[in-house]
Amino acid sequence: MNSETIHCPACSSDKYEFQFAVRDRFETVPGQKYRIVRCADCGLLFVNPRPDAESISEFYEASGYDPFISSGGDRSAAAAAYRLVRYFSVRRKAARVIHGLSKDACVLDVGCATGEFAAELKRRGFRSCGAEPDGKAAEFARKQFGLTVWTGGIEAVPDPAGPFDLITMWHVLEHVHDLQGTLERLHGFLTPRGKLAVAVPNPMSTDARLYGTDWVAWDAPRHLYHFEPRVLLTLLDRAGFRSERAGAVAFDAFYHSLLSESESAWRGWRAGARGLRSFLRGVFGGEGSSELYIAYKR
Repeated sequence: MNSETIHCPACSSDKYEFQFAVRDRFETVPGQKYRIVRCADCGLLFVNPRPDAESISEFYEASGYDPFISSGGDRSAAAAAYRLVRYFSVRRKAARVIHGLSKDACVLDVGCATGEFAAELKRRGFRSCGAEPDGKAAEFARKQFGLTVWTGGIEAVPDPAGPFDLITMWHVLEHVHDLQGTLERLHGFLTPRGKLAVAVPNPMSTDARLYGTDWVAWDAPRHLYHFEPRVLLTLLDRAGFRSERAGAVAFDAFYHSLLSESESAWRGWRAGARGLRSFLRGVFGGEGSSELYIAYKR
């Protein structure tokens, strides 16, 4: 693994403070822990040092890492919970982000995985397409749903494919190496009245506090950044957006809690109780386990 020590990816400051160290839950590099630091200027939490862009792929190839459960045969409780939650959440997610779109709107889902969300938008009549770095997941989305999917991130989408009325990123922004460059390209791909919908884990959530360094959404080193709401709103503003918090991503509290629990006879019960606590906090105006942000192009 080749690592790099970086300045703040959000504001380029070279001042940051160590917060804590977390392990890779898959032990890709046995015994390795990853430092989470906070920028002294803008407040962004980020992994530093981190694997460079050429080395990061090995951390996605870990045998236990499968965010694309549709294309695999994982029959674990966590995988079953993920599929069940996704079945109910895809339509809700779509309803939350399509408000104000015309019937012929063009939509891009960045990090579309196996294509369920993009397919739901296609089912609703929108011109829907996706981008996905994992080749197998991208191919599954093409074959299963007949979607146009480019293999890669936003950089893989050709300029003639745009502009887009809506771009969505569900748990993707925390993975990209070039944070500012990604936001600039997203901004450039939108129509003058286009909007960006971004969902990311919330390090200020109840479940993050309850689980501490065992919180699954630290997911080092795959999650390179951790966005407190005020930090992400400022970052989006600097990138040319007028942004707002749109509330919690409802079921993430349960999923994060289940995966954060240690293996024990009481795992499911304890995860359910803690997930419910975090879910209710998010629903009633607190800090959700994951938060959705809507950003309008200025």
